[in-house]
Amino acid sequence: MKKLVAVYFLFLLSISIAEAQRFNILSYNIYHGENPLVPGKATLDTIADYIILTQPEVIALQELDTMTLRSASIYGQKINQIAYLSRNTGYRGYFGRSMDFEEGAYGNGILNKKSKGYHTVPLPSPAGGEPRSVVWSQLELKTLEEVYIGNTHFDHESEENRIAQIDSLISYANSLPLPAFIVGDFNFEEGSEAYSRIPSNWKDAGKEAGILDPTYPGLEAKRIDYLFYDSNHFRLVNYQVVELPYSDHYAIWVTLDLIKRHKDPIE
Repeated sequence: MKKLVAVYFLFLLSISIAEAQRFNILSYNIYHGENPLVPGKATLDTIADYIILTQPEVIALQELDTMTLRSASIYGQKINQIAYLSRNTGYRGYFGRSMDFEEGAYGNGILNKKSKGYHTVPLPSPAGGEPRSVVWSQLELKTLEEVYIGNTHFDHESEENRIAQIDSLISYANSLPLPAFIVGDFNFEEGSEAYSRIPSNWKDAGKEAGILDPTYPGLEAKRIDYLFYDSNHFRLVNYQVVELPYSDHYAIWVTLDLIKRHKDPIE
């Protein structure tokens, strides 16, 4: 009887550990916190409400303003949008500048529950155009294990720039000392040359799930928002496109498991 109880306890413990290594990611291009169908209508409060309701471990946001004249025209004063969302959700927040814009800055942000640090890496733009960058966060899971998330927004005009940007992003991710995944608005579609540069071990969560619904639902609806994960380190649990009505993009929700790697016993 004692042996049976011990086995059952170990079974429950294994389930608990597996769940602790599972985490949810929300990625959303928020169109600088303005409803594109109702110019001047602010959306940050409703986005914050959704985050509080769903409680993902990490949120990757693209098209963020900080202290710009544009944000003042929407919110009545210049605001740091990631700090605003951080205050209203209880998450830690970080903004990564891509470029100067209207007396402030424009870029990407990350909200998460636990992080060991953040940094921003510029991306190449050999054909010129708007500067782009990737925001990195060292995310701490419930098991205290750590992974990297990279959040980006690629050039929307030049395929040459997007090719250079995906090459740079994957190379940097592969150089990190911890497992990494990347997410954001990549502004390319499956079948493009930029998409084809992604190594085979880096999986497209939407494609792996068999869900190819558009994430940019305009007149020319297309799938341009992705999460790519290194399949050597992660396993896909869930993927869905969330039709949030606060932007010209839909959000994506992804659940990943961190794959445990056991060291061989010393002989």
